[in-house]
Amino acid sequence: MQVLAGNVLWMLSSMSASRRFRRASRSARRAQEQILASFLRNNAGSAYGLKYNYGSIASVEEFQKRVPFVTYEELEPWVRRIMAGEQGVLTSEPVLMLEKTSGSSGPAKYIPYTASLRREFQNAVGAWIYDLYRNHKGLFGGRQYWSISPAIHEEEVTPGGLPVGFEEDADYLSPFAQKVVRSVMAVPPSVAGTADMEACRKKTMNALVQCRDLRVLSIWNPSFLTTLMRHLPAGRTPAELWPKLSLISCWTDGAASRFLPELETLFPGVPVQGKGLLATEGVVSVPLAASPAPAPAITSHFLEFIEDGGRARLVDELEVGKSYTVVQTTGGGFARYCLDDQVEVVAPGAIRFVGRKGQVSDLCGEKLSEAFVGDTFQKMGLRGFVMLAPHWGNPPRYNLFLEADHFEEIAAEVEGHLCQSFHYNYCRDLGQLGPVRGIRVTDGDRRYLAGCEALGQKGGDIKPAHLRRELDWFERLGGSYAA
Repeated sequence: MQVLAGNVLWMLSSMSASRRFRRASRSARRAQEQILASFLRNNAGSAYGLKYNYGSIASVEEFQKRVPFVTYEELEPWVRRIMAGEQGVLTSEPVLMLEKTSGSSGPAKYIPYTASLRREFQNAVGAWIYDLYRNHKGLFGGRQYWSISPAIHEEEVTPGGLPVGFEEDADYLSPFAQKVVRSVMAVPPSVAGTADMEACRKKTMNALVQCRDLRVLSIWNPSFLTTLMRHLPAGRTPAELWPKLSLISCWTDGAASRFLPELETLFPGVPVQGKGLLATEGVVSVPLAASPAPAPAITSHFLEFIEDGGRARLVDELEVGKSYTVVQTTGGGFARYCLDDQVEVVAPGAIRFVGRKGQVSDLCGEKLSEAFVGDTFQKMGLRGFVMLAPHWGNPPRYNLFLEADHFEEIAAEVEGHLCQSFHYNYCRDLGQLGPVRGIRVTDGDRRYLAGCEALGQKGGDIKPAHLRRELDWFERLGGSYAA
């Protein structure tokens, strides 16, 4: 009875966010203009707002002319001022804390969180949760598992006294929603206090085994779930343990798509819903049952989409079939912030994640991109764990890590596809690069997750990747190859 009440309360507490989202969807341009106007008005007195004279900006066009696109590197000096304790830097309202994150590459980033930014996350989550309950009635009768990452990093406080990091994922939600969510969770939040990832997985599985009424498995990286399932009790299957499992929520786009066949084998007949695109900096899209792909998060942030020619488009200007790079303006003070995430418009009001525009490996001028490598793997029909990464040697080359017996033949086929790229083929012809070398690995998913954690990434930030730019993946993944 308590679980049923918790689920009902969670749905009802999400209703207002869902209504705002549906109302905004009927006039997306107007909703986005209102969000931008509110952002400019609320932050006109900040140091960043004064620099670009937010107070005198009266239209989207004027905002785009006056305020430049920025990367985190360009905002970092401003963030450092916040970390030192200075008030009114990027926002007029106070910064509550900072979240530390590391993306697919590069050093850690510190993202300032304000009450406004948290509400923007809540707007997106609320719209999704209400839609989930409306379209999956079986969810009301049982508990849910939302992935928990262990506390692998020590507590951190900035020089100015601001805390770094949420204690748990539920901290994104309102205080009321946090209490409701905890009442329907299958795994207690105390598991996050486990400092070792493997021990965390074992504790998680022990709790899930006791949860016969499990209805939802919500994780980010599908390989997190496939790895977790290796801790199943001997001789037991997911269908036997959780006969009423109604939904799996995880990434399904980009490199994550290759794990879907394994999920379908582990959980036959259980629907898999792709998550929207979300970063530590902000939300890009929200999954909805009736939509062929997640919908732009139009009640969260002011969103712009950059086409190949460099022109910024708004949500009502997107064209089906085209790809765009995402730019956000959020309540955390990041104005016209380039995420480098690329999305494709699959239908009006529906976008899917394609890959990272900035994920390019370039040892000798070969300019290999995540999108090109991913397209190669898709054409070849590769499944399971497979990833390309550079390896320094004489000459340098790329290693293809995969779990397959015919790894040498597969590597040779990948090499043939890569040579269709002018820059890669030119480097090969000059002898600047050696041919792709196949590396057979075991337990690749688990080793990849552990390698990303060692690089400083949080569990929720770790996305499956077709291509990584770091040079030390052979040491992290191990494996064997033909001499």
